[in-house]
Amino acid sequence: MSERPSKLISYSPLRISFGGGGTDISPFIDEYGSAVLNTTIDRGVRVKYVDDGFPLEISSRDFVKSYLISHERRSSRSVSEKMVDLFSSRNVMSGRVLMNSDVPPGSGLGSSSALTTSVINVINNLNGRNITELELADESFLTERDSLRVTLGRQDPYAISVGGFKFMEFQGNNIRIEKFDQHLTFLHALEKSILLIYTGKTRESSLALAEQVEKSRSGEKETISRLLSLKSAAYEMRDAVRNEDFHRLASLVNRGWEIKKALGSNVTNDKIEKIIKIARSSGAAAARLLGGGSQGFILLIAEDGKLMELQDRMAKLSRLVVRVSFDDRGTRIVSRS
Repeated sequence: MSERPSKLISYSPLRISFGGGGTDISPFIDEYGSAVLNTTIDRGVRVKYVDDGFPLEISSRDFVKSYLISHERRSSRSVSEKMVDLFSSRNVMSGRVLMNSDVPPGSGLGSSSALTTSVINVINNLNGRNITELELADESFLTERDSLRVTLGRQDPYAISVGGFKFMEFQGNNIRIEKFDQHLTFLHALEKSILLIYTGKTRESSLALAEQVEKSRSGEKETISRLLSLKSAAYEMRDAVRNEDFHRLASLVNRGWEIKKALGSNVTNDKIEKIIKIARSSGAAAARLLGGGSQGFILLIAEDGKLMELQDRMAKLSRLVVRVSFDDRGTRIVSRS
């Protein structure tokens, strides 16, 4: 094995989901499979490792806490403490780990999976282990689910590890990914119509998804039917991108949001509905809340020529309304020495 690097920085882009989210969560995905349309964006999570020779220290601006490696084991441990366990269990016992995100945790952009993929990427690089994008996604998904005890779908670690604008299908242990490299002009135009508006709060996705998971597990017919409709809409979104049909895609995003809202009582609230209503009357062709529900970022797709007018109007409702660019790359090492 080659000598360990003394410094590493891993970067994972965040993602926005246009449709199909919710179909990628067990137990629905296990029986019916999943289809999702998403893209990574130019905001992300960075995990920096510095070998200073001292016992392992993990700090995060987002958790506003730091943790040292310890032999103490408690039944209830925070995410940061579980991260210490993750590093130490894989023979990383010294050095400093700094974790920083461009957005608050729990904002609906896949920040949990972005953090996990970058952490796993750092650990594997420190241990001289080379793996593929899909192997990184597999490992990250299992780590979040089994070690960090996060309720999550398969979409996020795979979307973030692989990167780019893509349609993804999951069936059993198989995954199929379709990118749209022959439609770059359309994607660039779509990119210039995207706004993200922050609702001012975050939430734990596991809590937001709990009601859907329980209904799905009990086989509630209405929930299964809605999830099947979300999956069908994702296929239609794929076809809209293939056909470069902007208005069809926007219409399907709106349809997906209406279906999503019916999946649980905590998916939306009066504030979110008010923002979306105003956005739709101010030049947004489509609007939906990102992530599991209840809080975080709202995705807006502006009508042609309406982006700046829409951003100005939304800035009166939120302190953070931002344009984004698509990122065609996934989790990667950006610095190594």
